[in-house]
Amino acid sequence: MKANFTPVFNRKDNLNKHGKASIEIRMYQNRQRRFISTGIYVTPDQWDEKRLEINKKHSDYELLNFQISDLITKYEKTQVEHTVKGKSFSINILESKNKIFFNGSFIEFVREEIKSNQTLGAKTKVSHTNTVNKLLEFTKTADIKFEQMNYSFVDNFLNHLRKEKLAINTVHKQHKTLRKYIEIAIKKGYYDLPNPCKDIKVKTEQKKRDILTLDEMQVLEKLDLSKFPEKVSTVRDMFLFSCYTGLRISDTTNLKTEYVKKGKEGYELEFVTIKVNKRAEIPLYSLFKRTKTKLSLPEIILKKYYNKKNEFVFPKLTEPFINSHLKVIAIEAKIPIKITFHTARHSFGTYMASKIPLPQLMYLMQHSDIKTTMMYVNMNQELVKQGLLKVDWR
Repeated sequence: MKANFTPVFNRKDNLNKHGKASIEIRMYQNRQRRFISTGIYVTPDQWDEKRLEINKKHSDYELLNFQISDLITKYEKTQVEHTVKGKSFSINILESKNKIFFNGSFIEFVREEIKSNQTLGAKTKVSHTNTVNKLLEFTKTADIKFEQMNYSFVDNFLNHLRKEKLAINTVHKQHKTLRKYIEIAIKKGYYDLPNPCKDIKVKTEQKKRDILTLDEMQVLEKLDLSKFPEKVSTVRDMFLFSCYTGLRISDTTNLKTEYVKKGKEGYELEFVTIKVNKRAEIPLYSLFKRTKTKLSLPEIILKKYYNKKNEFVFPKLTEPFINSHLKVIAIEAKIPIKITFHTARHSFGTYMASKIPLPQLMYLMQHSDIKTTMMYVNMNQELVKQGLLKVDWR
């Protein structure tokens, strides 16, 4: 049922010591009522009960009536947004958002967005919350208002981070997160100025990314891990599966059996990625296929674990457990580089960049910007040499 919003004056029939009472917004839905204060107080003779608005006896009646009307418009807009998106709406939702609507709190807004966004992973939520904490450390206050979010504020905040000797890429990440939430606030009508972050350019530096060679992948394939618990072999197989598919750790550990499709040519994966909420269609049968076997390398690993009776393809293992045991596996395989699960994705991107066009790689890795795909390409000396050999110098 649609909710209705109405201004109400002096609901408790009780004036304060200044002879004034508050104006509230009454929300009514499914025989339920909620009252949210506007923070506006007027005397009884300044309120028009028939028109439900402040009359001309108040010097700022036009401004205050606009503020009340604006609050109601924002509440109604929230209700429409939920309806359009097919989400259920209740007046309880607005109670948690009132601090944002009335107080103009940027911090409350960001916290509410982080809390309510179901597409953000746990690590991303921690990272975005860290940006909130950095902002509060910078201002040394308990809150930040939207009106403070201008060019000077953002510029001073970034310079503060640099003085704290944060890494270049860390400063860029904080700027990117801040820009994201200001942009969301603009789209949702909380902030009516241009995004100040757009006028501030923050440098990044491309770090060397460690990758595995094909020979090192084969060493891992053949590695005897029988002296370790069975879970260690599972970690190795999940890591190699990512090397062959480019899947992130979140998508690998949460890969459901229902995402696996069997076609005429072989196995495919069809699912929506957790981190970026993008649809992925990965033809396993055409990735890392060797002539000696009918199945590709990712298909071989998939068949080892796939069981229709199970909800997930791989046994459930935590990210810390996986990364800690990858170190053990790397030592056992005598691989000299530091390995984390993301090394697999870097390895996939680097290897495939020399095999397929970048737009195809961009699709396989679920990137929105081809620049991101380029960053995943580790231009090691061997790739540079191979590229130079193909140049026609005549």
